[in-house]
Amino acid sequence: MLPPRASPERLSQIVDFLSEPLVSSLFSLHPNDLGTSAFHPPSAWTEWWDWAGESHGSDIDGARDPWLLLLQYYDAFRVAGTHGTTPAKEVLSELEAIVPATLRSFVHRACRLAASRNPSTVIYSESELLGYSGDLAFAVNNSQTSTNLSPRSLSGMSPKKAHEVVQMSDFTGQLLASDPVLSSIKHAVDVGAGQVQGPPYMISAYLSRSLRDRFGLHVLALDFSDIQSQGAAKRDAAPAGKRRARQTAQTPYDEAMQTIPPEVPPSLMQTADDVDQQPPPASPGSLTYFTTKIDADTLVESTDTWIAAEQSPEHPIPILFVALHACGSLTPDIIRAFITAKRRNTTTPSTWTPSAAVIVGCCYNMLRPEDFPLSHTLQTARPNFTLTANHLQLAAQVPSQWTRTPSTLHAARLALRKVVWRALIEDVLSPPIPAFSTRASPSDTTTPKRLGRLNDAAYADWPTFAARVQAKLGLPDGEPLARADPALERRIEVFHVLRCIAGPVIESLLLLDRATWAQEMLKDTNMSVELVNLFDQASGSGRNVALIIRPQSNANGSAINA
Repeated sequence: MLPPRASPERLSQIVDFLSEPLVSSLFSLHPNDLGTSAFHPPSAWTEWWDWAGESHGSDIDGARDPWLLLLQYYDAFRVAGTHGTTPAKEVLSELEAIVPATLRSFVHRACRLAASRNPSTVIYSESELLGYSGDLAFAVNNSQTSTNLSPRSLSGMSPKKAHEVVQMSDFTGQLLASDPVLSSIKHAVDVGAGQVQGPPYMISAYLSRSLRDRFGLHVLALDFSDIQSQGAAKRDAAPAGKRRARQTAQTPYDEAMQTIPPEVPPSLMQTADDVDQQPPPASPGSLTYFTTKIDADTLVESTDTWIAAEQSPEHPIPILFVALHACGSLTPDIIRAFITAKRRNTTTPSTWTPSAAVIVGCCYNMLRPEDFPLSHTLQTARPNFTLTANHLQLAAQVPSQWTRTPSTLHAARLALRKVVWRALIEDVLSPPIPAFSTRASPSDTTTPKRLGRLNDAAYADWPTFAARVQAKLGLPDGEPLARADPALERRIEVFHVLRCIAGPVIESLLLLDRATWAQEMLKDTNMSVELVNLFDQASGSGRNVALIIRPQSNANGSAINA
């Protein structure tokens, strides 16, 4: 696994891995390509392609399927390398005689290059590289146990989202208390807050309220949609009795919105179970809602407006930026806003200054092309490398969690079946052009059919799937869709699992590039950049890494004036 103090060479090592013929071919093709009658595997695939096509014993539960054998080898190597447990080593020894050398080498490098995703671990810490004290791990570890708020007390939220809100709030409190400079922060900007209708049930607005109620912070909750933030503001302002009545009636705020999820207690940290254990903040905070098209410029402008409306300070007010699942390019935009404001304060008087940030990104598939690569380090070392849409889609995969429980394995089987069975009907959706075709020109084409989404029940077995496809596409009722050769099905399964195993390596590259770039841009500002595993992926929080910006610390632990 990637060591906490990653050197710049790690970026180049990951790019070199992704550029190897076998690995790059996995992302130059799509599973649907393999399902066509015209497909021929690249020469780099010969060993594993032949192995995947073979039957490795017949188990009723499919335990000897090549894709699962590959996944088990990946799990065993990853666990043995991290914990050195005897059972993992025994499984590894057994599977070494089954999984071909090409795939074993692939797994070894993927595991070693991917960042550790264990909760509470620091992935990247530039301050430690520079010789400053590493007190961030203390804050992360303390945040795992400091709260008395159980996720179930966050009514209306899934356990996953409750875990994220509780954990991020806890960590933020620990971070603010860990540093004399940060302990003076009384203002925070929650970027992407206020969602109120449907999933994810106003997750960032909950975070805003938690920061206000637990720590007495004045919070600016920024959001994209006026409807979302108006709904959140109404919800926050409603008297408790009306909130309870609305919860019972399940009434939407207006006909255009979905039913509002159940209410949470007015103070997130003062439920019936723990009201006596949570001291109130020294001074009450506040919550301000504002909607705008959020980018680097409007984030700075919105903060300017908010602070100017609140007071005219004699000295710049320190600001904390937080973002829970900043989608796509929003994470780079928050970093840009932080850098812009920090640099501006050195030349122009300002009413506020960014002092820290806690940012959890997501949705790499929505990243703007110009937002990778970002760091000068990577651009210089590998100037011609880029990530395709296939890379960005697979960066969100978390294969380490697939075999964690019987239910997660069942879900993985179903997800894989959906990918593979869709690939097997590619020739039905996009019929191949016969060699004797008299088509007049390349533009004289038949529009490919689109299958769209089918529910889980459609994948119960092949006859059910075939019947559902024929009905949806309006195909003749004659001969049913034939299932492809089982060898091809097994090969597509292994192909897709290989892509997913490379996913954490791609995400590690994105995270390290962002952290390196932020550190480059904040040079000489006495700010430090870290990457930490804030959430537990076992809770369903696949995007569990937070990018932290905070003041550097001296060897004695005191903050350098930032």
